[in-house]
Amino acid sequence: MLNFNEPSESRCGFSRKSLSRIALCAAAVVAVMSAGVGTVNAQSLAASKVDAPSAAYSSSSSEQMDALVVSPVPDFSKMMVGAAGGHAQYGARASNGRPGYRADYTNDDDSLKFVAYGGAGATVALADTSNYLTPNFSIQAGVGPRFNRHFEVPVEFDWDQFGFTRTALDNQIGIYDSIFGGNAVKYLLDGNSHIWSFSVQPTYTFYSRGAWGAYVKAGVGFYHKVANFTLPSAQFECYYYCDIYQSNYNIDHYTSNAPGYDAGFGLTWKLASDSHARLYMEGRYVFIDNQQRTGITNTTASLATVSESTTNFYPGNSNRTQYIPLTVGIRF
Repeated sequence: MLNFNEPSESRCGFSRKSLSRIALCAAAVVAVMSAGVGTVNAQSLAASKVDAPSAAYSSSSSEQMDALVVSPVPDFSKMMVGAAGGHAQYGARASNGRPGYRADYTNDDDSLKFVAYGGAGATVALADTSNYLTPNFSIQAGVGPRFNRHFEVPVEFDWDQFGFTRTALDNQIGIYDSIFGGNAVKYLLDGNSHIWSFSVQPTYTFYSRGAWGAYVKAGVGFYHKVANFTLPSAQFECYYYCDIYQSNYNIDHYTSNAPGYDAGFGLTWKLASDSHARLYMEGRYVFIDNQQRTGITNTTASLATVSESTTNFYPGNSNRTQYIPLTVGIRF
C-alpha cells in the first residue's frame, strides 16, 4: 500500500528543523556584526571629540571649524645653511659641509669668534740695522676678536732677538779701552740686543679654499729696543760641590722706546677638514721710528768729548730700525 506521508528530510539532506536552526544562527551573526560597526563608529566620534575639544561644545559645524586653531609651520629654511652661506644657531652646517650646530663661540659662517696663535722663527736685520745687528730668533703670540672668516683684529706680542756684528763690538771695545785704559775689554766684550713689542694687527684672509689659505696684515704698536754689552765673569760657588762657574754680566745697557709699523703676508694650512687649527708661515717687514740721540763714537774727536757726565756710549741703539721676522706656528 502506498505511503503518501512527507519525508522527514529534504532531498538536500536537511530537515525543516535543521533549516530553522541555521536561519536563527545567521540572524545572530548579522546582529553581532551590526553591533560591532556601531561600536567602532562611536569610538571614532569620541576620538574626534578628544582631538578637538573646542568643537565639541560648538552649536554648529561652522562654529566648530572656527574653533579649530591651525599652528603655523616653522620656517626651517632660517635654521639651515642658505645659499648665502649663513645659518642660525641650530641646524647649521659645519665647515666640512655636514649638518651641525653653531656654538656661542662661532660666527654665522662657522669661523671662531676669536683668533689665537703662536709661533717662533728667525729675524733678520735690514738696511743700516744690518751693520750692527745680526740675525737671531723671534717669538710671536697673538689673540683678539674675529668678525668673520676673512677679518680679525688681534693684539700681538713679539720678541725679536739679535746679536752684534763684529764691527759693532770692535767699535765698543775701542771706546771702553780708551776710557778705562789699556786692553780692558779687548777679546772679552760681547753683547746682545732684543726688541719686544705690543701691536694691533688687522688681518684680512683673502684666500681660503680647501686646506690652504692666505692672508695679509698691517699693524702699529709700541716697540722697546734694548742693547746689552757684557763681560765674562768667573764665580766660585758651592752647592753639592764647589766649582768655578763662568757667566756674563752687563757693563753697559741702553733702551729706546718708539712707535713701530709693520706689514706682512702669510700662508695657512688646515690640519683637518673639521678642525679650526691651521699651521701658518708668515713674513713681516718692521720699521721702528727711533729718534736719534747724540753719543760717543769710536773717533778721536768724539772720544775727546768724554766727561764724567757722559752717559751714552752706544748711540746706535737709537737709530731707526728695520728688520724682517719669519715665523712658523699654529693658529686657531
